Amino acid sequence: MKTTIKCVVMLLMGLTILTANANDEKDYARFAEELRQKVWSDNDPMFSNYQCPEKYTNSQLYSAVILAARTDVDVTRKSYIRMTGLMMFGNPKMLGRHELNRMLIKLNDAAALKKYSEFDYSTFKRGRNYRGLEEKVQQVLGVRVIKPDGRIVNVDSKEYAITREGKKGSDVSHKLAVPGLEVGDVLDIFTYEELMVQDRNVPEFTFSFMAPYPMLHYKVNCTIDKKFTVQYRSLNGAPEFKASSDDDDNTVLEAEVRNVDRVEPALWYNPVKQSPLILLYVQDKSVSDKKIKSLKNRDLQANPDYEFILRDDFSFLHTHKKKVKEYYDWPLNKKLMKDEIARAKKLADKEEAARLIYTGLLYSYRAHDDYDAYTPYHFIIMMGEMLDRCSVPYQFIISTDDENEPLDKLIHVGNVLWLLKVGNTYFAPPTYQGMTAGLLPAHLQGRKAALITKLADNNSKYELITLPQSTAADNLDDVQLTASIEGTILTIDRTESRTGTMKEGTAPIMTDEQEYEAYDEYLGRKKEYIKGVNKRLREGTQQQFSKQSEDQQDDFKAEIEMYHDVAADRLLSTEILSTGIDPQHPEFTYKTQYTMDGWVKKAGSNLVVSVGKLIGSQANVEGVDRNRSFDVNRSSPGLLRWDIRVDIPDGYEVSNESLSKLSRSVKNSAGEFTALASVEGRQLRLVVSKRYDKGDYPASQWQDLLQMLDAADEFTTMQIVFKK
Repeated sequence: MKTTIKCVVMLLMGLTILTANANDEKDYARFAEELRQKVWSDNDPMFSNYQCPEKYTNSQLYSAVILAARTDVDVTRKSYIRMTGLMMFGNPKMLGRHELNRMLIKLNDAAALKKYSEFDYSTFKRGRNYRGLEEKVQQVLGVRVIKPDGRIVNVDSKEYAITREGKKGSDVSHKLAVPGLEVGDVLDIFTYEELMVQDRNVPEFTFSFMAPYPMLHYKVNCTIDKKFTVQYRSLNGAPEFKASSDDDDNTVLEAEVRNVDRVEPALWYNPVKQSPLILLYVQDKSVSDKKIKSLKNRDLQANPDYEFILRDDFSFLHTHKKKVKEYYDWPLNKKLMKDEIARAKKLADKEEAARLIYTGLLYSYRAHDDYDAYTPYHFIIMMGEMLDRCSVPYQFIISTDDENEPLDKLIHVGNVLWLLKVGNTYFAPPTYQGMTAGLLPAHLQGRKAALITKLADNNSKYELITLPQSTAADNLDDVQLTASIEGTILTIDRTESRTGTMKEGTAPIMTDEQEYEAYDEYLGRKKEYIKGVNKRLREGTQQQFSKQSEDQQDDFKAEIEMYHDVAADRLLSTEILSTGIDPQHPEFTYKTQYTMDGWVKKAGSNLVVSVGKLIGSQANVEGVDRNRSFDVNRSSPGLLRWDIRVDIPDGYEVSNESLSKLSRSVKNSAGEFTALASVEGRQLRLVVSKRYDKGDYPASQWQDLLQMLDAADEFTTMQIVFKK
């Protein structure tokens, strides 16, 4: 088979006729088997050379090496030739998105063997979109093994185990344990996905020209129906597409790279900010918002000026602000927040008024069956309308988070977030339960943004700014911990208080009932939440609260395991002390008591206690990860503090020799790690601090950062000896 993009597309088109009415597993199995045969019979020379260059065979340096990789995609509206019978009806708004990825990879060590020895994927799924129209996704996996002696072993379809989930088992998955796979083997793997959607655009494509392993050759081929607008952005040094047309005047895009030796680090790395990527969006004008002017022409837009797309976002914002009462549940939220609006009008401090409105609005969404209607855009528009009612001046801001392209490289109107600025305080859409008003999440800090000085449909004015970056002191994780010994059991009482970005990811251990009580208290609601619930729903709500209270114990167990990297022996008690909802008291504080077994050992008449483990697990950087040429991308600066007190058992004293080994200090351009050990009365006291001065570090500071990380990791191995 000649390996051109058109041949690959024809391969997929020919197979789709097989399952035009695929409603059962037999049809899928027949389709999947034929697809595997078609792919394996492809004579593409990229996948015919199984020899690995000598320099990549060193397993100490390379866990695996990608000998070849290829991605073929096509997007079309010619649906009648696709897999689903719905296409036969000629629905002009049904789009097909097809993607075939193939990779030839040599496994050099046990880690790579483990990673690629098992696969779990969904085979097919049918459902309906928000408009009730049927959509379908179908996936196929193919695996074969090339042994060092050249033998090719195809994995038989009988090896795929079937699992069923969803209503009446409608969601079908396959699991595969590759039989006979060994270190030194070469795997030939492909995945195929078909997505059929109605009356909406297909998801974007992301092509990465870097991988976790060296990549000798990677090629991308795209064929896109001529009726679509095609927009793409090359980021971080990615190659440009070579554009052409096929015989049907469809858009054809091709790109390839060879001998990519640089690999993605496993720690603190953001591919969107650091890997060479191409983001490709295929837009159908007939199913898109008519106000999107950047889609007016059905053309190819290669790395367009970001303002060309940003202007559409200005227009969206302007339209939604004008129609807030039409588009959103304004009457409901206005009624729920009448007290907050009245109070905010009387406040002289406009930033305080904005914090009050933000908190009340978040409570309105969270607690009154309206959270399903929540979107980040919905929230910001509604808040702006309420600020207008309170005569609080504000400005809109448009930005992107760190999982999307920077604003000055914007490629799609849907990749932005809206924010508000009141005075010197920024208000972002809430990203977690109980978020404090005026707190800028880590994923927005330091990002480029457009501060809108004039909002209009066609002539908005803006200033390009950089959103504020917090300091280490803003993001504090403070741990107060006491421990006592009974036999070989260590009983730990830990109170942890978090502020700023340190709260992200921790708040879910709070139940809805605890959250709502905190809102009621801060907002001064006279009637507690449960009494305001409709009587018909009250019993169900109380049952939900009880269930969450029971589940909270499991959440705390998970938190302990995350903290120590090992599960507690027993969980004794838990308590939420502060939710962080009140902007005057933004810390999220919780307390937990539990036991750990095995951390106290007897050595003759003495006791040896693993006190270093009390600061929790720390980053351990080993092997090739210790050498780094990429910048370090953490979430934000941060300060972690521990004040640890361990009761000295009766009849024992602290060994001065072991005590002297606990204190240490590393301070450099990256931050610091310090530990000070002392004896105070009948307690061993450890005062430990770890500070990250930045969220992002240049590669030139990696060795300083590594020195700090090593000091913290080494401390977790330290022990104290209590002498009899």
